[in-house]
Amino acid sequence: MRKILLVRHGETDWNLEMRFQGREDVPLNKRGQKQAELLARHLEGGKEEIARIYSSSLSRAMTTAKIIGGVLGAEPRVAEDFVEIDFGSWEGRTYSEMSKAEKETLSLWMMDPTSCSIPGGESFALFQERVCRSYDKIIQENAEGNILIVTHSGAIKAVVAKVLELHPAMIIRLKLFPTSLSVIQYDGRNNPYLELFNDICHLREENE
Repeated sequence: MRKILLVRHGETDWNLEMRFQGREDVPLNKRGQKQAELLARHLEGGKEEIARIYSSSLSRAMTTAKIIGGVLGAEPRVAEDFVEIDFGSWEGRTYSEMSKAEKETLSLWMMDPTSCSIPGGESFALFQERVCRSYDKIIQENAEGNILIVTHSGAIKAVVAKVLELHPAMIIRLKLFPTSLSVIQYDGRNNPYLELFNDICHLREENE
């Protein structure tokens, strides 16, 4: 049985400030780099041999992927369609910096991302379509072996929602921490199973 390992990028300063990142190319902070190193060592000592690594082109994901790839001996390949959703006018801003009207739109979007549009941004339907199209292409191009994809919270949720046949309104209930590991396993008939979600056991060593 083969597995697809989905990794959220390491921490950034904007994560701490709770700013919408989206397509903004925000780099990892020092803690994020350390988190990636811990995950790399965790994967190195695991039972799953990684045949290939893919990553979003945004630096917070690519840096995470390169740290992991450096330990596992695999050079990450760019998967452009795995970049985060375009948050339009929300990018670079926190909730407290938004107008009353923007907060109302955000609240509706958070309850059901298909119910309204992000001002100047990308619809959830198009976002999920491009992410899942890229996911399916990667699977088709790699018939054997385990694949690791480093990407963003929204992209992982989009894939998991498809696998579990969840309505988009349910993704708000999915929580993903920086460098969390989620695993989708495929059986001999190519049926997908969510084996692991938001695992951060490797971060127990963070303060040691």
